Amino acid sequence: MDEAVFLTSMAMFTILAGLCSIVFNKLKLPPLIGYLVSGIILANLWDIPEGGHTTVEILSDMGLVMLMFCIGLEINLKKIRKQGLFAMEVAIIQLPLMVLGGFIAGTFLGFNTVQCITLGAIISGSSTAVVMAVLKSQGKLDKEHIEMLVLITIMEDIGQVIILSMITPLLAGSSLDTSELIVMIVSIVVFMLVSIVVGLRLVPRVINWVSDNVSSEVLVVFSIGLAFGMALLSTYIGLSMAIGAFLMGMIVAASRKSKEINHDIEPMKNLFMAMFFISIGMEISLGTLYENITLIVIIYLLFAALKTSTVFLAYWIGNERAHTGFVSAIGLCAMGEFAFIIAKEALDMGVVSDSFYTSVIGAALISMIMLPLLTRASDGIWNTASEKCPQGLMDVFMRANDSRDNLYRRLMATSRKSRKSLRRNLTYAYMDIMLIVVVEIVFYFGLPYASDWLLGSFGGTAFMWDLILLIVNFLALSLPTYYLVNNAKYLDELVIAGAKLVTRREGLVDEPGRAYQKFLDFNTYMMVLTIDLAILIIVPNPLDSWFYILIFAAIALILVLVIYRKPWDKHEDDYDELVPAEDATDDEGAVQNTVSIKIDDTGK
Repeated sequence: MDEAVFLTSMAMFTILAGLCSIVFNKLKLPPLIGYLVSGIILANLWDIPEGGHTTVEILSDMGLVMLMFCIGLEINLKKIRKQGLFAMEVAIIQLPLMVLGGFIAGTFLGFNTVQCITLGAIISGSSTAVVMAVLKSQGKLDKEHIEMLVLITIMEDIGQVIILSMITPLLAGSSLDTSELIVMIVSIVVFMLVSIVVGLRLVPRVINWVSDNVSSEVLVVFSIGLAFGMALLSTYIGLSMAIGAFLMGMIVAASRKSKEINHDIEPMKNLFMAMFFISIGMEISLGTLYENITLIVIIYLLFAALKTSTVFLAYWIGNERAHTGFVSAIGLCAMGEFAFIIAKEALDMGVVSDSFYTSVIGAALISMIMLPLLTRASDGIWNTASEKCPQGLMDVFMRANDSRDNLYRRLMATSRKSRKSLRRNLTYAYMDIMLIVVVEIVFYFGLPYASDWLLGSFGGTAFMWDLILLIVNFLALSLPTYYLVNNAKYLDELVIAGAKLVTRREGLVDEPGRAYQKFLDFNTYMMVLTIDLAILIIVPNPLDSWFYILIFAAIALILVLVIYRKPWDKHEDDYDELVPAEDATDDEGAVQNTVSIKIDDTGK
């Protein structure tokens, strides 16, 4: 590249980005918007020198690696284990719901399956930088709640990395045959597992040794080298370079000097990150932006509505105040950096059109501009909604709130150990449900490819392989369904035990919990087989409907054998009977009636 072209391009890009960021800073908006706007100006109103596009592409790739490496560096796994339980619960509730909502909305907008999944992945996260900048400047929430929102955005980042890893084969699926697609999926899973397990054991020790024996300058250079090396390795596997850099950042974060490394890299990251967002803005034409204004508004409203409702729901389930949940949910209504990354990956692979890409970027810009306005007005919105809400609907909300409070009141009557066990098993139950959904999605989309590949490789008939794959599907569902049923029974036992204690304390006559007893008395294996059968019938598959009768007959025979071989026990082997522990002392030294529960080694 010519020296003059390079210097001209760099001067033009950085000065314009700086000027735009100054303007938006005066409007109390983050500099990221200035970078995007400067890219749009450069692409539409400026003559870029020949070779300038090459400059910005190279520097934007460097910016992507640096950005993702620094996001990974901010993830302290030890801190998340100690303080991030609630943030994790919020993320695992709202992320799948956001993806599902985006998928459903995409079907109504006329997108194909891969585009619908991409839309759901794009809108699922929030921007850590924008949320922090806006909330700190306005002081709407105290430090503790802001830190919790930051933890939630970090958990969303981790979730979106997992989502991006899962959809990478889908994005590349149009250019791969079945065998190559299967090899890619297996390679991605193995790569991520090996990277995390081996990396966490080896890399922090190497970083600690380097930091103890050489200067901080060498440590920074070495760490950046690891980030680019991991990014290169991930591209060989078939993943985005962003995922490799993120994984290395998360691994390096386990070392002693991670904060110093992050601090020293910050100026370099800011420069290259600006180039990354400039390159995103340069993909947008003003004409396309104007033509897709309706879709832009729809995507933004979809994102804002889903984000507010799902985060509010997660806070409500977590027994937080409704007002706190609403204000926190509003504070997360800014699309995250991963929205740009996933959208650009999809555009580069030809999965989405220019209009789709432009609409997503436009919606992200609107979300960042609207966030300060929404957070400033959040209290007024909440008060107005409370006053204008119809009385009938308000009664429904109050009854739901009372039911939640009663449930938590019963659970608080149990011991601290049982409450911790409750949270753990709720998380397990939710993960079981998500695993069941993932299994069915994989079989729904992968069964035609797998059947064709097996037919071409081993012969036989299509019906035979479809039948075998359906049986494999059934077996794959059995394990998560079994744990889900056992977790549900465990949780019901705990609720009943707490309810009985509350009843005795308050002098009530009727013992609560009878509504659950039929569920608890039901045989576990019978429930598992029934649920698996129902899932297989609901989810479409290539077999004829008459075959369901054969499946049902076979399962009914198995059920009869199970029932007559083993009685319907009230308590399964996976958990023992609840043992009352009267007058136990809690952590604060107060004496209260509690219930403890014995669980097996697996925590189920």
